[in-house]
Amino acid sequence: MRIAALFLLTLFLASLFSGLLPDEIPAPDFWFLLVAALTPRLRPAWALATAFLVGLFADLAGGGYLGLLAVGLLFSAYAMLALASRLHIEETLGRAAILTGAYLAKWAGVFLVVYALGLFLVGPFDFLGTVLGEALLTALVAPLYLRAADALLREEGHAG
Repeated sequence: MRIAALFLLTLFLASLFSGLLPDEIPAPDFWFLLVAALTPRLRPAWALATAFLVGLFADLAGGGYLGLLAVGLLFSAYAMLALASRLHIEETLGRAAILTGAYLAKWAGVFLVVYALGLFLVGPFDFLGTVLGEALLTALVAPLYLRAADALLREEGHAG
């Protein structure tokens, strides 16, 4: 039930920021933050499946290419699982490194799908402003969102 509440909160925040910000400014990636909050709490197979399904929902809700964000979030969940096995997620620097690596993996997955489908109508470096703008806003809201998610999901526990 708490995961459903966090999902609805994410849906509300993603819609709110997308509507409030001008078109030139990309909204923070709340779907990535939802996956970042859920991945450590789920078993690896469930975390990957959840990330993919969250991405499919976000693709459908956003009206973009179906599967674009799904693959990106799948890559980010996989990177989080791999990095969390080597770094300490409880420590601030470890968590920051895990989130940074997962965010970069998300964009690697997105660019892989864009390249595979031949969607580069403009050069890949033209996306750099979007990537950096979204990264900056996501990094600004991440501490607040993840703290709220931790408080909301506190009793769910962590998967071993």
